[in-house]
Amino acid sequence: MRVSTLDILRCPYCGGRLELVETMYHRRTQDDILDGILGCHCCVFPVVDGIPVMHLLPAATAAREHMESKRPDLARRALFGLDDPQHAEAFERTASSPDATYRQIVDALGPNFEGGYFLYRFSDPTFVVARAVVAALAGTVLAGGGRAIDICGGSGHLTRSLLDPARPAPILADLYFAKVWLARQFTAPGSEPVCCDGNSPLPFARGAFRFAMCTDAFMYIWTKRQFVGELARLVDGGAEGPPGAALIGHTHNARTWSPSHGQPLPPEGYAELFETVEPRLFGEAGLFDDLCDRGSLDLSRRDSQAALDRDPALTIIASRHPEVFRRHPQPPRAPAAGEFRLNPLYQRDDPDPGSPDVRLRLRFPDDDYEQEYGACRRYLPDEVTVARALLDELPAAVLPDGLAALAAQRVVLDLPARYY
Repeated sequence: MRVSTLDILRCPYCGGRLELVETMYHRRTQDDILDGILGCHCCVFPVVDGIPVMHLLPAATAAREHMESKRPDLARRALFGLDDPQHAEAFERTASSPDATYRQIVDALGPNFEGGYFLYRFSDPTFVVARAVVAALAGTVLAGGGRAIDICGGSGHLTRSLLDPARPAPILADLYFAKVWLARQFTAPGSEPVCCDGNSPLPFARGAFRFAMCTDAFMYIWTKRQFVGELARLVDGGAEGPPGAALIGHTHNARTWSPSHGQPLPPEGYAELFETVEPRLFGEAGLFDDLCDRGSLDLSRRDSQAALDRDPALTIIASRHPEVFRRHPQPPRAPAAGEFRLNPLYQRDDPDPGSPDVRLRLRFPDDDYEQEYGACRRYLPDEVTVARALLDELPAAVLPDGLAALAAQRVVLDLPARYY
């Protein structure tokens, strides 16, 4: 972690400032804390592999004890959940390889990690909508600079969208150490990861951010009222500060069925959580239609109660910024943040290596995935033929002209380096 992050970090329990306990084992440079213990008025928290762990769940307690015993290696194993020594050694061999990919490290973490979900995330319909909303909001409220935070952000797929507009670097907060570690290594390098519990007060100072978001996770938060109050606190710039924004994306609707329901509320239940600013609720289906049919995102819309009631997922935006609730054209394609590559949902059907063309077929990893994310067929063709010479130019930092149509359909994606 950057030493400067201590300026905005606060204890989630007493609210006190934190500092490195230099009388205990630690490793640091002038600008970064690599391993050690942070202390406040009431607690001590470990920093493991540069990631502060700001909760008191059993894995964090074990990691702190290992750090106090000068065993950062065992602290990291505890946070990765690697209880079996052989499994731990196998994972560490993979993780230490300079050629290891995101996919290989996810596989090395074992079958209990949500690897399949994350690997295909960049073309999921939920991601397509969320990324467009994030781009619209961050591009608006962070136009003059400002910090952003992605809470319950997993392994940083959407955090990656904040790397360019946020200044300083965005914070990625999640309960699970392995996810934020993967984000820093692959998905959102340059972001600042923090482990914390979304069901507790968030470990940051009031007004530390201009944009705060939580996507595809809020329905699993039990302390929803507290969480929304914390979002408002984090982006509270005071009467004189510039207006920020809070986003809750893809939260499930209690009035409809979902494959992974969580503990959702009905639309009016979500609205009633907000006490300091009136939120605007959007049915995700309408936003998805905007992007698929019109190529822009209309945040000036006001969905009817009936539309909200029948939509399985809702997007909630709270902001006083005058430019947020308007139509936002989709930005032009930029050079790759990582590298342009074939979408991992596609398999090459290449029976004749001498043929000038290659056939690509859409293949879902399993039936459950297809059931939950099958709407991606709105833009992903079941089959496409592409010139072998063009496909062989991938991966590439600049998209070859002949692949622009496939990139528009998300058959070709801007993926992190060494993603698969």
